[in-house]
Amino acid sequence: MSDKLRQVTYMTVKNLKNEDIILPGKYSTTFETFAKGLELDVKDENVVLKELSNDTNYVNNIVKKTNKNLDNFYKSTTDAQIAIKNNDSNSLEKINLEIAQMRREINALQKQLFSDPLTGAYNRKWFTDEYLNDDIFQHDGFIAFLDLNKFKRINDTYGHIVGDQVLKYLVRFLKKELQTPGVDIVRYAGDEFIVLFNKEKTTVLNVDRTIFEAQEKLSHQKLKSAKIDELQFSFSFGISPFKKGDYAEVILNTVDELMYKNKEASREN
Repeated sequence: MSDKLRQVTYMTVKNLKNEDIILPGKYSTTFETFAKGLELDVKDENVVLKELSNDTNYVNNIVKKTNKNLDNFYKSTTDAQIAIKNNDSNSLEKINLEIAQMRREINALQKQLFSDPLTGAYNRKWFTDEYLNDDIFQHDGFIAFLDLNKFKRINDTYGHIVGDQVLKYLVRFLKKELQTPGVDIVRYAGDEFIVLFNKEKTTVLNVDRTIFEAQEKLSHQKLKSAKIDELQFSFSFGISPFKKGDYAEVILNTVDELMYKNKEASREN
């Protein structure tokens, strides 16, 4: 449910962002409309609060482990100063191993904090906290905004377990097709994904063609399982360049509009 809550919140804000004034009733009505479309029961406050509490505990647990590593690091550096003063090489070797282990644990915690637990892609927090700085791009590149076509129909027809498998398959597919330096995949909200191309690092020469070829290839693939003979799905996309200093919100609005144009064109063909 927590994933659906994020998706409904994102869709609500996105729908109302151009309004000059948003009254509580307007927000509530819009939120409930999107929640109903995703079959999210927001009236069961106990369930909603439990999901939000689980998310909070998840983050707090990471913070707690990180703080513990920082405390250990402080102790190790203090011990190292004493060992250096006493020319104690055995203690220094032991401290060096402890610091290396702490570094591995902190890297794993950071990866956990910035990863989408379902698909393994980066999450939105990574995009806003690490890739951007105060909603501003830090380098030149390209951004592709992807949205799965008729994903709700997949969930309604086959169930959310299959829907989750589709999302995981999409990320695996994109990672395989775009396996090159300077390309990052982000699960932005629900069935919406972002592919980022760092212009300084990527070897992709034609971003538009690369995403188009991935779109075509995916649309012809068939997924099979014990309960499903074959399942086909596809995505629509919008692509835009961005430059260092550009505001992410402006660029995201651009690629969002381009994505919907691509979706409409697909329906016509």
